[in-house]
Amino acid sequence: MEGDSTNLDAAIESLLNVEKQMRLAGDVAGTRKAVIDIVELCYKAGAWKTLNDQIVLLSKRRGQLKQAITAMVQKAMDYIDLTPDIDTRVELIKTLSSVSAGKIYVEIERARLIKRLANIKEEQGKIDEAADLMQEVAVETFGSMAKTEKIAFILEQVRLCLDRQDYVRAQILSRKISTRVFDADP
Repeated sequence: MEGDSTNLDAAIESLLNVEKQMRLAGDVAGTRKAVIDIVELCYKAGAWKTLNDQIVLLSKRRGQLKQAITAMVQKAMDYIDLTPDIDTRVELIKTLSSVSAGKIYVEIERARLIKRLANIKEEQGKIDEAADLMQEVAVETFGSMAKTEKIAFILEQVRLCLDRQDYVRAQILSRKISTRVFDADP
């Protein structure tokens, strides 16, 4: 086992050097590939803690390219359902959510992550936490998100508010959706 972690660390280290060279050269495709390779390497080794650490490290790199961060977040999101247990899953979602916070180019991914985390909290019976998580995302301002996805997200926010009997907030949220949307044929 010790040999595996040493090999993983060495492979990550060499990929980090490649990523740095590509990033400093402004090579979008090369940087994206290096970042994705690091994420894949951690996943294949089953090193979830290392995966979380690398995601944070790569996102904080000076002058990191937006396309690389977007690709990294999207790739890591593919692995959420493949995590071995619920704690690992929650940790990965929280890591990706913190990395994507405040970045417009990954706002849709962040909204989807928050929704998944809220679903997990709701399954655990923590309705208040789930509702609070959903409230922090203002999807109505997202220009790049599909209208149907926005509406589904807002309806989910309304449902969680009703579940915790917060009728005032539910009514405020429900006004964000035009009733004409429901009249139109899909």
